[in-house]
Amino acid sequence: MKSAHPRRPAFELPALSWIPLVGGALLLILLATLLQCLVVVPAGTRAVVFNSLTGLKPQPLGEGLHLLLPLVETPIFYDVRTQTYTMASQRSENQGDDALKVLSADGQQISLDVSVRFRLDPDQVAHLHQTIGPSYVDKVIRPEVRTVVRNELALHRAIAVFSEEREQIQENVERQLSSIFAENDLILQNVLLRNVRFSDQFQTAIEQKQIAEQEKERERFLVEKAELEKQRLVILAEGEAQAIRLQGEALKQNPEVVQLDYARKLAPGTRVIISRPDPWQR
Repeated sequence: MKSAHPRRPAFELPALSWIPLVGGALLLILLATLLQCLVVVPAGTRAVVFNSLTGLKPQPLGEGLHLLLPLVETPIFYDVRTQTYTMASQRSENQGDDALKVLSADGQQISLDVSVRFRLDPDQVAHLHQTIGPSYVDKVIRPEVRTVVRNELALHRAIAVFSEEREQIQENVERQLSSIFAENDLILQNVLLRNVRFSDQFQTAIEQKQIAEQEKERERFLVEKAELEKQRLVILAEGEAQAIRLQGEALKQNPEVVQLDYARKLAPGTRVIISRPDPWQR
């Protein structure tokens, strides 16, 4: 006969055993959500916050820990420390000659390297992100620097780059770029023009001119040296003449000095008598 009671399974989960599993999963989800809410902004960095509901927040986040709305707010980080951008003849192994090539006022081809030190305005990072974005180097710095340097060098003769005008040229470039950078939420620190190169023909002409100037300077030095030597001899001769004149006047007043000098030149042992002339015999 079959039993009236159904047979129970060999293994049976206790009642409500799924509650701890669900609770653990919910706790993990809660922790993950909390972690997404917390954002750490490193030193020398600002974070721009984009809210998917209201758009970009105007005030960037400073250094430290901040709380954001998960799945709604997203941080975009910007480095606000000093950066250096260089355009040089050899930037890296994968990039060729990136130096500036410009024409001077006298039509000479000039090639030079340019380095720019700058930083982002920490208070205007949100506006920079909204108007320019992370590609500020390619959109602002590179084209503006090349344009300003070309225009400035076009106003000067090539030889000016080797003279004291070079500092003035650099100051003019910095002044123009400072204004342009400020309009684009960037702060210019300084511009360096270096490694200036000319065509071989012009370089040879400069070297020849420098050699000629050095030779001219050497000749000027020799002339000045000869003039000084002439003045020395004149002064020496005048001194000797003055000494002879004074000596003659002294002998005229004391003629016995001549006799004394003569006596000193005689052989040792020679007796000499020096007497004053009789005034009555004159």
